[in-house]
Parts: sequence; structure tokens; C-alpha cells
Amino acid sequence: MSQSHILIVDDEPDIRNLISEILTDEGYQVSVADGGNNANQQLQEITPDLVLLDIWMPDIDGISLLKSWNQGHRMPFSVVMMSGHGTIETAIEATKMGARDFVEKPISLAKLLQTIEQTLANQSQDQAPPSASETWQILEPIGSSRAAQELRDCIEKLGKTNNNTCFIGDSGSGKLTLALWLHQLRHHEQHSAAIIDSLTLDDASMDTELEAAFQQITHHNDSGSVILTNVDCLTENLQNKLLIHLKQWQKPHQNNTIQLLTTTQQDLKVLVNNGEFDRELYDFVAEFPVAVSALSERSEDVPELLNFYVNFLPDQEQTPYRKISFAAQNHLRNYAWPGNLRELKNLVRQLQLQPGDAEIQLEEVKELLLQTEAAQSKSSHNTRYDLELRDAREEFERDYFLHHLQQTEGKVGDVAKISGMERTNLYRKLRALNINFKNTDKS
Repeated sequence: MSQSHILIVDDEPDIRNLISEILTDEGYQVSVADGGNNANQQLQEITPDLVLLDIWMPDIDGISLLKSWNQGHRMPFSVVMMSGHGTIETAIEATKMGARDFVEKPISLAKLLQTIEQTLANQSQDQAPPSASETWQILEPIGSSRAAQELRDCIEKLGKTNNNTCFIGDSGSGKLTLALWLHQLRHHEQHSAAIIDSLTLDDASMDTELEAAFQQITHHNDSGSVILTNVDCLTENLQNKLLIHLKQWQKPHQNNTIQLLTTTQQDLKVLVNNGEFDRELYDFVAEFPVAVSALSERSEDVPELLNFYVNFLPDQEQTPYRKISFAAQNHLRNYAWPGNLRELKNLVRQLQLQPGDAEIQLEEVKELLLQTEAAQSKSSHNTRYDLELRDAREEFERDYFLHHLQQTEGKVGDVAKISGMERTNLYRKLRALNINFKNTDKS
């Protein structure tokens, strides 16, 4: 009987106790932690074979824990994320940061046990974490439109330079993928890049994260990239810290060359003019700004993108292979795509996972779009008393901010006054709730 040691990290006692009892009955050695701080304390004394890690916890979120554990890609144990409704995309992204797999809540015990067995089996075959080339999906911009071609040409030219580059575009438009591609063109060795999400940073973790990124890159090479997403959500204090590190990295006498690649949903020049983004930091960050078009602005690329993901997802995620009919593609070509490339990819995945193995027809596409619209409408207008308090609060906050954004015609400054929040913190909250807002905030 297996004696592998598993650490369960979850702030919900019912889940911890249930999983602990099941795994103990299965013959595993089990430890439990009620949050991130408790987990870190235990890891000073034990080295488990596998950690079951919840994403949302009140003290330290699971993504931040995963990043801190996997500094330098030398994590001594495997991690399986536990993801509640609405955080599946986050869990998938976590696999790019070092997690081996994820399980969705409410947890299927059969699925959980199978995932644990497979993860431990793979770990025994290969103790080393997956390399960057195996976990990152480096994709060139797909499409034959003029916008896609100009973007490819731009990135290829930038690949021959060392300019700090800022990608500007709506949520889900593929900014991080472009940053990864640019890094690959410049450095080829993907482990010489570190990815940091500004939304996970606070005053306590900022210096640690940036120093770890610097050490990771210089350990492997004299040059590389720090990829900082959602840079427009940095608070004033975090902006100051970033500027200090940038000046240290780029001292003339140092041999290493580290480029900063950033992503933003807002025009940083507007934030500078509004006094929300440091002028000197802007000059460092946006030596070359790259505008990334929304999918609605290049609708002629939709059929090509659909066909790409029809083939890509079965290879990468083992979804069933199902083609999309011409009529269905034509309908989706005229769809607005508010979630951009991320929404298109998710839609293809959902269609492939629908019952049946025949070609995806127009009616199936229409029905799924109607279901999605109905679910969003219900979520926006009805209080969900069946949800846990944390999820219900998140739904209320999303509804609250969407209402006031509509009332103020997207003026984030006005919403900040109404809500009593500092504007930069409001931007972070909107991004965390996955709310798109206008880039042209004129308030």
C-alpha cells in the first residue's frame, strides 16, 4: 500500500477533513494546513510527495504560494491545484507555473484519486519539473488579416532589439502569448524568463518576487526577460519598487541584459496624464508600445482561429476531435467576441466536450451561446443564496461594479468616487473580477 505523503492546503475544514479521511483510507500519509502561512510552516519540517493546493485562501492565495515554492523551477514536490467554479482558467494557467494538474470543486473523489495516482506515477518516472518548453505554449499570432500580419512583422522586428516592450489590449486578446513569443525570438532559452502577475503582488511580496526573477534569469544566462502582466494595476508604492529594480538591472557596468515585457489593458499614457502612473517608470516600461487588436477588429481571422483550436485542443488537452461546420464558422465570424481569443478558445473547448462526435452544427453553436448569455444574465441580476459566502460576495461585487460602469459610461474615476475606492485599487479589483472596462477613461 502506498506510503506517499500528501499535504492538503485548504481553508475550508469540511474539505480538508473529507479529503484527509479518504486519502488515509487509501493508504497515504496525510498532513493538513488551513492556509498558506500554516503550509509554509509545515514545509519547514516535512517534504511531502504531493501538495493539494486550493486557489483562494484568506491569507496567501494558492498561485502566490505556487510561485514562491517553484522559484528556480526546483520544487521538491508535485502540486495539484483545487479550483472552485469560476477559477478553472486560473488553475489551467497554474500548470504553466509548475502545477502538475488541477481538480475542480465540488471535488469528485474518483477523479481526485485518479489525478493523485497519475501525478505520483509521473513523478516517479521524472522527478524534474517540466521544462519551460513543455509548459509554455509559444504561438505566433494566427490569422491572415492585415492586423495579424502587421503584428507578426512588428514582433519579428522587435526580436532583433533589446527594447522594453509593453503590449496594450483588451482582456483575452493574447498579450501574454505575444510576450512569450517575443522572448523566444530574442533568447530562445525559455527558462531565462520569469512571469509575474501584478495582481498577485503586494508591498510584502514585490521585492521578493522581482529578486527571485532576477536570480532565476542570471542563474541560467546573462540575459533574459521579466514578463510582468497587468502592469497598469500596480499601486503607487509598487510602481516605485519596480522602478528601483529596473534601475538596478540596467546599470551600465553590469554584464546582464534583462528586458521588461509588460501587458496592460489601459493606455499607460492616459494613466500618466491622470497622475496614476509614474512618468519615469512609463519611460522605462514602454520603450516600445505594441497595440494588440481586439478579435472583433479582425473578424476575418475567426474561421482560421476556430480551425486552429479544433486541432490544437485535442493535442494539448485530449478533448474529443470535432470539426466545426462552415455555417457555424460563418455565424461565429459575425459574433462580437467580448472575451476575445480566450473566449474563442473556451468556446471551442466547450463545443468539443458536448455530447456526440459528429461535426459541430450551427444550432449547437447558437444553443451554447444562448446558454452562456442566460447564465451571465442570471448571475448579474439574481442573488444566489445557494452559493458559499465568498462566491456570493464575488457575484455581488461584479454586479455592483458593472452597474456603476454602465451608469457612468465606463468612467472608472466616477466609479471610484461612488465606491469610495482609490482608483488604482479599483482597477485591480475590476481585473480580479474579470470585468472589462474602457481604455479611454476621461474622468
